[in-house]
Amino acid sequence: MVVALSRFKVANGREGDVRDAFLNRPGLVENAPGFLGLEVFTDAADPSLFYLITRWTDPDSFRRWHAGPDHHRAHQGIPKGLKLDPSFTQLLTLDRISGPGTYMPADGVRDSAFLISEFLHRSASVHWLQARPDGVIVVANEAFRNMFAGQSLEGALVWPLLTEPDAANLRGAVSQARREPSRGYRLNFIGRDRMPVTLECHIDVQPDWFALIGEPLHEDETRLQLELMTLNNRLAVELRENDRKAKALRHAKARLEKALIELTESQRLLTNIQEVFPICMGCGKVKNQESKWEAVVEYFQRNNLLLSHGYCPNCYQKEMEKLDP
Repeated sequence: MVVALSRFKVANGREGDVRDAFLNRPGLVENAPGFLGLEVFTDAADPSLFYLITRWTDPDSFRRWHAGPDHHRAHQGIPKGLKLDPSFTQLLTLDRISGPGTYMPADGVRDSAFLISEFLHRSASVHWLQARPDGVIVVANEAFRNMFAGQSLEGALVWPLLTEPDAANLRGAVSQARREPSRGYRLNFIGRDRMPVTLECHIDVQPDWFALIGEPLHEDETRLQLELMTLNNRLAVELRENDRKAKALRHAKARLEKALIELTESQRLLTNIQEVFPICMGCGKVKNQESKWEAVVEYFQRNNLLLSHGYCPNCYQKEMEKLDP
């Protein structure tokens, strides 16, 4: 991998136009074979001094681009009348030191930064966002937007998108400036329809921003989560059904207790009748609990006792004689 470093200085105060030209460049170099990435910087002490850095797989790829027609067309956006200080103009080609023991697996990922950045921007499965330390989202990729029904997240706070415990954990990691991209955080987001979405995340905390990249749980873990959610829903249904049955049981118990009280009272009355039942020897009336005299039939009816009517043998014979003289 090689780096091409181009330095130039604007001599007539047109550095603002140069910045706009870079921001609105046609992007022709992105299609060049061997191209890995491009960045533009200005000197912190002198904004008229520019550094253009491009990364290439090999020196020949850079030389072909630099000598080709697309490089010439890319310069057509340079502001007319721009003047440069020739004493500052410089082009350097830098080779990366590599060899046994110096190449790290992450170097291959860095060499594919342009491809990976485009992939992350458009990915529907890998979630990536960048936010300020106060939690205001600067940019979020398509996967994060889809999690929240496609709405734009730029300018919104990231904390309300998480469950309260996970929001507190993320705040703590950001406030302590823990730069732990190798450590995994399992964060639960409240997605569309208020359904939880769990992501296995890595966090990179910088002084002015933090980045979060995450992916859904593996298939087995997702399946287990769905089964757990199904069991929780079933348990909730069972609890509601048990509560309904418990209420019905309490109502039935109350009715039984009431019936028992009435039955006990009736038994008490019958016991009283069996024990003491004063009857007038003259008129045949009975004396009730209030020491009042009333007819036997009225006494039984007032105390909700069932009566059955009929004839004794002597009265039956008399009635038959009346019907058949």
